[in-house]
Amino acid sequence: MARRVPVTDVTQAISCLQEDGGIILTGFASAEEVTTVNHDAAPYLAAVAQERSSNGQPKGTIRCHRLFGRSRTAREKWMQRPEVHQILNSFLKTTSIPYNDQGGCVIETEPILSSAATMQISPGEKAQDLHRDDFIWQRTHTNTNTGGNYKTTSETSLGIIVAGSETTAANGATVVRFPFPTSGD
Repeated sequence: MARRVPVTDVTQAISCLQEDGGIILTGFASAEEVTTVNHDAAPYLAAVAQERSSNGQPKGTIRCHRLFGRSRTAREKWMQRPEVHQILNSFLKTTSIPYNDQGGCVIETEPILSSAATMQISPGEKAQDLHRDDFIWQRTHTNTNTGGNYKTTSETSLGIIVAGSETTAANGATVVRFPFPTSGD
């Protein structure tokens, strides 16, 4: 079972993420914010559902991509939280010294917010197999995260999942395993 950590306790959140691979951040989003984001995404989800229906395609899992451009609440309330930036930076911030004519200089790069989507799982939809989402960034994992030897530099992304409705295994909700298995990674 995932540990619950207040979003305001950044140190504990980072520690639990390093130990377990995932947490439940309490106080991250209010019910009102979730309702607003659901409302913001609804027209886009409905349009995809209508298009699939018109083409005779199964409804399946419907996604509303570019959520931060479509929902001010998701963009400004959820992703602009200083605590979220501190957590993301602890795992994803990079420091490098690129070569140039002047020698080198230290460059720190904070994480880039690259995608946001909301999903609507249709009744009876099969749950996804256990997987890591960072394969889209051409990340090939080696089995380096075993025996307590976790490296914070091994991650290319962090996922934040906000349940917009009741989520259960029966309705295809995302299942997160703690700690994430790494054998055969």
